[in-house]
Amino acid sequence: MPRLFRFLIAGLLFLALAACSDSSPETTEAVEDIEETDVPIEPTVTSQVEKEAIAVEQAETSDVIRVGIIVDEENIMSSYDRQPGVAFIGTIEEINRQGGLLGRRVEVLRENSQSRLSVIDNAAKRLIENGVQLIVVTCELDYAAPAIRRAKEAEVLIISPCASEENWGLGDVDSLAFSMVTRPKVYGAQMADYLWGQGDRTTAIFWDDTVPETIQECIAFRDRWRSLGGRSTVESAVNMVTAPSVIGPADRNKSLDVDVIAVCATNRVGVLTLQLIRGAGWLTPIVAGPSLDSASFFPSDIPGIGDFRMVSFASTNGDDPSLSVNQAADYFQMIDGIPPASGRFILGSDLAELWKQAVIAAETSDGRFVADAIKSFGPIDVPSGTISFESTQAVAKRVLRMLRHTSGYMVFESIIEEVPQ
Repeated sequence: MPRLFRFLIAGLLFLALAACSDSSPETTEAVEDIEETDVPIEPTVTSQVEKEAIAVEQAETSDVIRVGIIVDEENIMSSYDRQPGVAFIGTIEEINRQGGLLGRRVEVLRENSQSRLSVIDNAAKRLIENGVQLIVVTCELDYAAPAIRRAKEAEVLIISPCASEENWGLGDVDSLAFSMVTRPKVYGAQMADYLWGQGDRTTAIFWDDTVPETIQECIAFRDRWRSLGGRSTVESAVNMVTAPSVIGPADRNKSLDVDVIAVCATNRVGVLTLQLIRGAGWLTPIVAGPSLDSASFFPSDIPGIGDFRMVSFASTNGDDPSLSVNQAADYFQMIDGIPPASGRFILGSDLAELWKQAVIAAETSDGRFVADAIKSFGPIDVPSGTISFESTQAVAKRVLRMLRHTSGYMVFESIIEEVPQ
């Protein structure tokens, strides 16, 4: 019985081997067919940098010029970022209505930064992979850093409508990185010159010490004021904690009995400072620097605000002396459905117009050549007026506005031209 069982097993094995032998030629033929098929093999892209370079090259030959925008729509930087961001889109749409650029339509890819570094990094990666020729970034260098890094690797032009750090103007950010505003101390000095020209000679100065921009703004105001021969009764930093203890003694010492009070602050600290001054009963005229002008500032938040003025980049009420500013406000409303809430909106329109003129001058949308065109420009006209970079990569000179509070609104009062130092 065991011998019979062994014969049976041997027979089954023989049949199995025979079956395998019969199928092998077909397998060989299939392999040969695959090897002989004339199918082109795509080159393997091994790095993210190579992918981004290919995307940029393809974008240059497309019938659409793509630009990207990464600004905060809802969080920390939104009151500063969003207004110029919407204005940029509105002005680009007007450029398209007029026929586009270089015979091509401009497409804006819009990303919400949320003021989160990981979100900004991923947004920049997507935009570059989609072949954008320009990235518009947030007003804050720290938040813009991931986008700047990716743009630098891919050689993509990057412009901030409102980044005020000195690094931008010096070119330290990148050779292809620009800003539409200068350092805050320039605007502080302009404010001092203007008030001196109005006949003011004494002032109290309060600056928000929670951000560098407001400190620079008012320190420059103070230094320029002193050089002009002006006198200050108070020169003090304030914040949400210290403002009551600073303004209280100033009130008791009658230090607020001056020609004008100068305030350099962001919205929260600025509103509290104004509330404390007016709450103490002082009716002294107050002038705020452009750092207060944001989408979060409303004069109605300060009961009895009275004689209040603010330096701004533009008026939003259709009363700006520049027709281009008023038109830019209309383009903004076409996108957002409501008028702009801050004079900062015009910085986005200025950016779009600058880029348009640079693309035309370079005869290409390639950011490397567009950057060279911007660097070659002398004074150039944009919606807010004439700006100039003066051998830097941040706008060194621009026309400012003085707005005055009237019946709950900030309305145009006068132009502030830079006085030669």
